[in-house]
Amino acid sequence: MARQDPAVLALLPLFKDRSPQGLAGLLAGVTDLGSDGLPTLRRAARGSKQRALRRVDVLLALGDSDPGGPSDREVRELLGVRDDTRGWLVQGMKSRPRFIPDLRAIARDRDDPEWAWAVNGLGELRDRDGVEILMAHASGQHTPFVLLDALRKIADPIAALVFEPNLTHPETRTRVFALWGLAALGHATPIAGLVALLDDPEVRTPTSYEPGESRRAAQALCDVLGWPFEWAPEAVQATRERVRARFTDAYLAACAEALARGAFDLPPDDDAKSA
Repeated sequence: MARQDPAVLALLPLFKDRSPQGLAGLLAGVTDLGSDGLPTLRRAARGSKQRALRRVDVLLALGDSDPGGPSDREVRELLGVRDDTRGWLVQGMKSRPRFIPDLRAIARDRDDPEWAWAVNGLGELRDRDGVEILMAHASGQHTPFVLLDALRKIADPIAALVFEPNLTHPETRTRVFALWGLAALGHATPIAGLVALLDDPEVRTPTSYEPGESRRAAQALCDVLGWPFEWAPEAVQATRERVRARFTDAYLAACAEALARGAFDLPPDDDAKSA
């Protein structure tokens, strides 16, 4: 049995610490075993979902220093098994460009259980060459939110075809991300839409609480305009003050009017463009 294996017994305590330091310790333990490291890690992870997930962390981290090596080959073997660890594995790929082809393959299949994580990963990795795959799943206001957000991050001009119909989406959050996406493409008038949403109110009832999207609108403005941002209550007021210092009322009014007409930019000769 695995627990009688001295090498496995030595690794088992290293699974308990879930911190980054704990991962470093487990990595060192596996590396010290040389060519026996990965087989021992596999045996040690058996019988526990938490250890299986930690094995994924180790494999991904080992691959960071040896792309395409034995650990990456095991990662791709795991991708072919639809079990409880696969979602965690796909999530771990979102910061690792070497897995873009794997994420694209999953993102092509809307029925794949990890489709949303793969779409999110392509967005995080700003995969311009994967936009065609993502756009194939767009469907106006029925576009999944994770897809809208990924297209916002990638900022390919073709995504305007998805952002535009979502400007009138019934959910305020979706409207914020549609405006954010258009502003990230360099369009001027969506800025006024985001400024207006700095006043999106909280809604409290005896049985519910809706926080409003004012802070998300502030985050969008700060992202597009290169301002500092922290997810804190004071972020909205700080952003309002930056908006007042940067833009004139006339400029924002002109942008709002143009946006209401469906125009994403002001005419080049518009006097109100000076902000």
